[in-house]
Amino acid sequence: MNLSYYNPSDRYRRRNMQRIAWAVRTLAMLFFTVGFGFWIGHLYNQQKVVTLQAERDLLMQQRDAVQEDITRIRAEAQTANAMLAQARQNYEETIPAGPMRDIMALVKKQLEEGMDPQRLMMAVQSARPPRNCTEIETRRFMVSTPAYEGPDSKITVAEGKISISGKGFSAKNDKGEVEAWYDPLRAVNLVFSVEGSAAQKIDGVMPLHHSVVVEDKEYRFTVSQGAQSFAKVTFDSCDYP
Repeated sequence: MNLSYYNPSDRYRRRNMQRIAWAVRTLAMLFFTVGFGFWIGHLYNQQKVVTLQAERDLLMQQRDAVQEDITRIRAEAQTANAMLAQARQNYEETIPAGPMRDIMALVKKQLEEGMDPQRLMMAVQSARPPRNCTEIETRRFMVSTPAYEGPDSKITVAEGKISISGKGFSAKNDKGEVEAWYDPLRAVNLVFSVEGSAAQKIDGVMPLHHSVVVEDKEYRFTVSQGAQSFAKVTFDSCDYP
C-alpha cells in the first residue's frame, strides 16, 4: 500500500497563485478597458474638433457672404436714392408745382373745351395784381333748409347789385331728429344773383370762394361757417381789370 505525500502549504500556495493570477488578469482587463476608452475618446474628440473646425469655416464663409451681400445692397440702395433724388429734381424742374400746376391744368382744360387760344392768351395778359382794394367786410345770412319755415335770408353788396343766399341739408340731433338749422359738414348751395346777368351757383362744403365782376369792380367772396344757422361772408372789392 502506497501512501501519498500531502503538504497543506502547497495547497495554500497554489490558491494564492491563483488569486494573484486572477487579480493580475482583472487589473490587466481594467487597464485595457480604461486605455481603450481613453483611446476611443481621444479619437472622438479629434473627430469632433475636425467637425467643429469645418462648421466654423463654413459659418465664417457664410458670414463673409452675408457681409458682401449687405455691402452690395447698401451700395445699390445709395445708388437708388441718388437716382430717386435726381429724378425728383428733374420732375420738379420739368413739371410745375403749386399754383403754377393748377394754372397749367386750367389752361389745358380750357383749350380742350374749345376755347380760342388767342382769347385765352389775351385774358392771361390782361390779368394783373389787385389794385385799389377795399377793406375786408363781414356779413352773414341764414342758410335755409328743408326744415326751416322762416323767411328767405340773403345779403346784398355793391349797392344792391349782388345778392347772396344759400341752402343746405338739415342737421340732426343725437336722436336722429331733423333740426331747423343746416349741417355745416355737408355741401351747401350758394346763389350769387347779379343785376343784369344770370345767377351764379356754386356747391360744396364750406369754406367756398367765389368772385363776381360788376362794372369796373371785382368782388371776392369767402363763405364759411358762422354761428348756428348762419353762413359768414367775408369780401372785398378791387379795380377790374
